[in-house]
Amino acid sequence: MQENRINRLWPVVLMVIISWLAVVTPKPAAASQGDTLIVTAVPIGSVLVVGAASYLLYKQRFSQPADAKGRMGYKGPGEFFVGGFLGGSFVPGADWTYKIAGANPTARNMAIDPGVTGGIKLGYFLDSCPYLGFEAEGSIGSQSQPSQTVSLNPPVAGFANGRVPSQSLLVWTMAFHLVGRYGFMPDQEVPFGRLQPYVGIGPGLVVLYAEADSAKNFGLEVEAGLRYMFTKHLGSFLEYKFSKQWAVELESQRLGNLPASTAEFDFSRHQVVAGVSYHF
Repeated sequence: MQENRINRLWPVVLMVIISWLAVVTPKPAAASQGDTLIVTAVPIGSVLVVGAASYLLYKQRFSQPADAKGRMGYKGPGEFFVGGFLGGSFVPGADWTYKIAGANPTARNMAIDPGVTGGIKLGYFLDSCPYLGFEAEGSIGSQSQPSQTVSLNPPVAGFANGRVPSQSLLVWTMAFHLVGRYGFMPDQEVPFGRLQPYVGIGPGLVVLYAEADSAKNFGLEVEAGLRYMFTKHLGSFLEYKFSKQWAVELESQRLGNLPASTAEFDFSRHQVVAGVSYHF
Protein backbone atom coordinates (compact mmCIF):
# COMPACT_ATOMS: atom_id res chain seq x y z
CA MET A 1 0.00 0.00 0.00
CA GLN A 2 2.78 2.38 0.96
CA GLU A 3 4.70 1.52 -2.22
CA ASN A 4 1.64 2.31 -4.39
CA ARG A 5 1.33 5.71 -2.73
CA ILE A 6 4.99 6.46 -3.44
CA ASN A 7 4.62 5.37 -7.08
CA ARG A 8 1.69 7.75 -7.50
CA LEU A 9 3.38 10.63 -5.68
CA TRP A 10 6.78 10.85 -7.34
CA PRO A 11 5.48 11.81 -10.83
CA VAL A 12 3.71 14.79 -9.20
CA VAL A 13 7.02 15.72 -7.54
CA LEU A 14 8.72 15.48 -10.96
CA MET A 15 6.22 17.92 -12.50
CA VAL A 16 6.67 20.33 -9.58
CA ILE A 17 10.48 20.22 -10.02
CA ILE A 18 10.21 20.98 -13.75
CA SER A 19 7.87 23.90 -12.98
CA TRP A 20 10.27 25.17 -10.30
CA LEU A 21 13.13 25.15 -12.82
CA ALA A 22 11.18 27.72 -14.85
CA VAL A 23 11.61 30.15 -11.96
CA VAL A 24 15.22 29.53 -10.95
CA THR A 25 16.80 28.93 -14.38
CA PRO A 26 19.47 31.62 -14.97
CA LYS A 27 19.47 34.03 -17.89
CA PRO A 28 20.67 32.27 -21.09
CA ALA A 29 23.58 33.67 -23.02
CA ALA A 30 22.96 35.56 -26.25
CA ALA A 31 23.52 33.73 -29.51
CA SER A 32 26.52 34.58 -31.64
CA GLN A 33 26.13 37.53 -33.96
CA GLY A 34 25.87 37.26 -37.73
CA ASP A 35 24.14 34.75 -39.95
CA THR A 36 26.47 31.77 -39.35
CA LEU A 37 24.36 30.33 -36.53
CA ILE A 38 21.14 30.54 -38.51
CA VAL A 39 22.61 29.25 -41.76
CA THR A 40 23.91 26.14 -39.98
CA ALA A 41 21.92 25.30 -36.84
CA VAL A 42 18.38 26.04 -38.03
CA PRO A 43 18.44 24.07 -41.32
CA ILE A 44 20.28 21.16 -39.66
CA GLY A 45 17.77 21.07 -36.82
CA SER A 46 14.84 21.19 -39.24
CA VAL A 47 16.24 18.32 -41.31
CA LEU A 48 16.85 16.21 -38.20
CA VAL A 49 13.32 16.74 -36.86
CA VAL A 50 11.62 16.03 -40.20
CA GLY A 51 13.90 13.07 -40.87
CA ALA A 52 13.29 11.52 -37.45
CA ALA A 53 9.52 11.97 -37.76
CA SER A 54 9.50 10.40 -41.24
CA TYR A 55 11.56 7.43 -40.09
CA LEU A 56 9.40 6.76 -37.05
CA LEU A 57 6.18 6.98 -39.05
CA TYR A 58 7.67 4.58 -41.59
CA LYS A 59 8.60 2.09 -38.86
CA GLN A 60 5.07 2.40 -37.42
CA ARG A 61 3.34 1.55 -40.70
CA PHE A 62 0.61 -1.06 -40.28
CA SER A 63 2.11 -3.24 -43.01
CA GLN A 64 5.08 -3.89 -40.72
CA PRO A 65 5.09 -7.56 -39.59
CA ALA A 66 3.92 -8.27 -36.04
CA ASP A 67 6.58 -8.62 -33.35
CA ALA A 68 7.13 -11.61 -31.04
CA LYS A 69 4.18 -10.54 -28.87
CA GLY A 70 1.82 -10.22 -31.82
CA ARG A 71 1.78 -6.41 -31.82
CA MET A 72 1.40 -4.78 -35.20
CA GLY A 73 3.93 -2.23 -36.39
CA TYR A 74 7.11 -1.03 -34.72
CA LYS A 75 6.85 -0.84 -30.92
CA GLY A 76 10.11 0.69 -29.77
CA PRO A 77 11.16 1.30 -26.18
CA GLY A 78 8.76 3.98 -25.07
CA GLU A 79 6.13 6.22 -26.65
CA PHE A 80 6.84 8.51 -29.58
CA PHE A 81 4.50 11.28 -30.64
CA VAL A 82 4.27 13.92 -33.36
CA GLY A 83 1.82 16.82 -33.33
CA GLY A 84 0.89 20.21 -34.68
CA PHE A 85 -0.64 23.28 -33.07
CA LEU A 86 -2.11 26.70 -33.86
CA GLY A 87 -3.07 29.61 -31.62
CA GLY A 88 -2.52 33.18 -30.50
CA SER A 89 0.56 34.98 -29.17
CA PHE A 90 0.74 38.01 -26.89
CA VAL A 91 3.75 40.25 -26.21
CA PRO A 92 3.61 42.51 -23.12
CA GLY A 93 4.90 46.06 -23.34
CA ALA A 94 8.64 46.49 -22.79
CA ASP A 95 11.20 49.30 -22.57
CA TRP A 96 13.39 49.78 -25.65
CA THR A 97 16.73 51.57 -25.24
CA TYR A 98 18.03 53.25 -28.41
CA LYS A 99 21.80 53.49 -28.72
CA ILE A 100 22.04 57.03 -30.00
CA ALA A 101 25.38 58.79 -29.51
CA GLY A 102 25.32 61.03 -26.46
CA ALA A 103 21.73 60.22 -25.40
CA ASN A 104 20.69 56.53 -25.36
CA PRO A 105 17.02 57.30 -24.58
CA THR A 106 14.66 54.59 -23.32
CA ALA A 107 11.21 54.38 -24.91
CA ARG A 108 8.81 53.33 -22.17
CA ASN A 109 6.30 50.49 -22.56
CA MET A 110 6.66 49.83 -26.29
CA ALA A 111 3.47 48.07 -27.45
CA ILE A 112 3.22 45.10 -29.82
CA ASP A 113 -0.16 43.82 -31.07
CA PRO A 114 -1.37 40.22 -30.52
CA GLY A 115 -0.57 37.79 -33.32
CA VAL A 116 -0.91 34.21 -34.49
CA THR A 117 1.48 31.30 -34.04
CA GLY A 118 1.73 27.69 -35.20
CA GLY A 119 4.20 24.84 -35.23
CA ILE A 120 5.02 21.15 -34.92
CA LYS A 121 6.55 19.00 -32.21
CA LEU A 122 8.19 15.58 -32.03
CA GLY A 123 8.53 13.87 -28.65
CA TYR A 124 9.30 10.69 -26.77
CA PHE A 125 8.23 9.36 -23.35
CA LEU A 126 10.40 6.76 -21.67
CA ASP A 127 9.21 3.16 -21.44
CA SER A 128 10.80 2.62 -18.00
CA CYS A 129 9.48 6.00 -16.75
CA PRO A 130 6.41 7.07 -18.77
CA TYR A 131 6.00 10.19 -16.62
CA LEU A 132 9.18 11.68 -18.12
CA GLY A 133 9.77 12.67 -21.73
CA PHE A 134 11.56 14.94 -24.18
CA GLU A 135 10.35 16.91 -27.16
CA ALA A 136 11.74 19.06 -29.96
CA GLU A 137 9.53 21.84 -31.25
CA GLY A 138 9.58 24.30 -34.12
CA SER A 139 7.17 27.21 -34.48
CA ILE A 140 6.70 30.48 -36.31
CA GLY A 141 4.61 33.46 -35.23
CA SER A 142 3.62 36.83 -36.65
CA GLN A 143 3.37 40.04 -34.62
CA SER A 144 2.73 43.65 -35.59
CA GLN A 145 4.24 46.67 -33.91
CA PRO A 146 1.85 49.61 -34.41
CA SER A 147 2.94 53.18 -34.96
CA GLN A 148 2.92 54.85 -31.54
CA THR A 149 4.08 57.80 -29.49
CA VAL A 150 6.32 56.82 -26.57
CA SER A 151 7.77 58.72 -23.62
CA LEU A 152 11.57 59.10 -23.64
CA ASN A 153 13.94 59.02 -20.68
CA PRO A 154 16.13 61.02 -20.86
CA PRO A 155 14.54 63.47 -23.32
CA VAL A 156 16.23 63.83 -26.71
CA ALA A 157 16.90 67.31 -28.11
CA GLY A 158 14.45 68.68 -25.56
CA PHE A 159 11.62 66.30 -26.55
CA ALA A 160 10.15 64.02 -23.86
CA ASN A 161 8.14 62.02 -26.44
CA GLY A 162 8.98 60.35 -29.73
CA ARG A 163 7.12 58.70 -32.58
CA VAL A 164 7.92 55.10 -33.55
CA PRO A 165 6.81 53.90 -37.02
CA SER A 166 4.91 50.63 -37.48
CA GLN A 167 6.61 47.42 -38.56
CA SER A 168 5.90 43.69 -38.91
CA LEU A 169 7.74 41.15 -36.75
CA LEU A 170 8.23 37.44 -37.42
CA VAL A 171 9.28 35.11 -34.57
CA TRP A 172 10.91 31.77 -35.47
CA THR A 173 11.57 29.40 -32.55
CA MET A 174 13.31 26.03 -32.25
CA ALA A 175 13.09 24.61 -28.72
CA PHE A 176 13.94 21.47 -26.74
CA HIS A 177 11.85 20.61 -23.67
CA LEU A 178 12.17 18.27 -20.72
CA VAL A 179 8.55 17.19 -20.12
CA GLY A 180 6.83 15.73 -17.06
CA ARG A 181 3.26 14.38 -17.22
CA TYR A 182 0.68 12.54 -15.15
CA GLY A 183 -2.23 10.33 -16.19
CA PHE A 184 -5.87 10.34 -15.10
CA MET A 185 -8.82 8.24 -16.29
CA PRO A 186 -6.86 5.06 -17.18
CA ASP A 187 -8.62 2.25 -19.04
CA GLN A 188 -7.75 -0.84 -21.03
CA GLU A 189 -7.07 1.05 -24.25
CA VAL A 190 -4.98 3.82 -22.65
CA PRO A 191 -3.48 2.34 -19.44
CA PHE A 192 -1.50 5.49 -18.61
CA GLY A 193 -4.67 7.61 -18.55
CA ARG A 194 -6.70 9.48 -21.15
CA LEU A 195 -6.40 12.86 -19.38
CA GLN A 196 -2.77 13.97 -19.13
CA PRO A 197 -1.65 17.29 -17.59
CA TYR A 198 1.99 18.11 -18.34
CA VAL A 199 4.68 20.75 -17.90
CA GLY A 200 7.91 21.36 -19.82
CA ILE A 201 10.99 23.54 -19.74
CA GLY A 202 14.08 23.94 -21.90
CA PRO A 203 16.25 26.17 -24.06
CA GLY A 204 15.18 27.71 -27.34
CA LEU A 205 16.87 29.36 -30.29
CA VAL A 206 14.71 32.35 -31.24
CA VAL A 207 15.09 34.46 -34.37
CA LEU A 208 13.21 37.76 -34.35
CA TYR A 209 12.82 39.20 -37.86
CA ALA A 210 12.02 42.90 -38.13
CA GLU A 211 11.56 44.71 -41.44
CA ALA A 212 15.12 46.07 -41.53
CA ASP A 213 17.08 43.62 -39.36
CA SER A 214 16.95 40.36 -37.37
CA ALA A 215 18.11 39.26 -33.91
CA LYS A 216 19.27 35.79 -32.91
CA ASN A 217 19.16 34.79 -29.23
CA PHE A 218 18.96 31.81 -26.94
CA GLY A 219 15.92 32.02 -24.67
CA LEU A 220 14.04 30.20 -21.94
CA GLU A 221 10.97 28.22 -23.07
CA VAL A 222 8.29 27.02 -20.62
CA GLU A 223 5.02 25.20 -21.30
CA ALA A 224 2.03 23.78 -19.39
CA GLY A 225 -0.79 21.87 -21.01
CA LEU A 226 -3.57 19.33 -20.86
CA ARG A 227 -3.84 16.44 -23.32
CA TYR A 228 -6.81 14.14 -23.87
CA MET A 229 -6.38 10.82 -25.68
CA PHE A 230 -9.41 9.95 -27.82
CA THR A 231 -7.75 6.65 -28.75
CA LYS A 232 -4.41 5.09 -27.87
CA HIS A 233 -2.95 6.81 -30.93
CA LEU A 234 -4.87 10.08 -31.35
CA GLY A 235 -4.99 12.92 -28.85
CA SER A 236 -5.65 16.65 -28.65
CA PHE A 237 -4.09 19.23 -26.35
CA LEU A 238 -4.51 22.76 -25.05
CA GLU A 239 -1.23 24.44 -24.12
CA TYR A 240 0.16 27.65 -22.63
CA LYS A 241 3.69 28.68 -23.58
CA PHE A 242 6.01 31.33 -22.19
CA SER A 243 9.20 32.48 -23.91
CA LYS A 244 11.79 34.93 -22.57
CA GLN A 245 14.84 36.51 -24.22
CA TRP A 246 17.17 39.00 -22.61
CA ALA A 247 19.04 41.92 -24.20
CA VAL A 248 17.70 41.45 -27.73
CA GLU A 249 19.23 43.88 -30.22
CA LEU A 250 17.66 45.10 -33.46
CA GLU A 251 19.57 47.47 -35.72
CA SER A 252 18.13 50.09 -38.07
CA GLN A 253 15.29 51.01 -35.70
CA ARG A 254 13.81 54.46 -36.12
CA LEU A 255 12.73 56.90 -33.41
CA GLY A 256 11.09 60.10 -34.62
CA ASN A 257 13.31 62.02 -37.06
CA LEU A 258 16.51 60.68 -35.53
CA PRO A 259 18.91 58.52 -37.58
CA ALA A 260 18.27 54.77 -37.49
CA SER A 261 20.02 53.14 -34.54
CA THR A 262 20.29 49.92 -32.54
CA ALA A 263 17.51 49.21 -30.02
CA GLU A 264 18.00 46.85 -27.06
CA PHE A 265 15.12 45.28 -25.11
CA ASP A 266 13.91 42.14 -23.34
CA PHE A 267 11.41 40.13 -25.38
CA SER A 268 8.75 38.05 -23.60
CA ARG A 269 5.94 36.20 -25.34
CA HIS A 270 2.85 34.37 -24.11
CA GLN A 271 1.14 31.82 -26.35
CA VAL A 272 -2.10 29.87 -26.03
CA VAL A 273 -2.39 27.08 -28.60
CA ALA A 274 -4.51 24.03 -29.39
CA GLY A 275 -3.36 21.03 -31.37
CA VAL A 276 -3.60 17.35 -32.21
CA SER A 277 -0.99 14.64 -31.71
CA TYR A 278 -0.38 11.11 -32.94
CA HIS A 279 1.22 8.65 -30.50
CA PHE A 280 2.98 5.39 -31.36
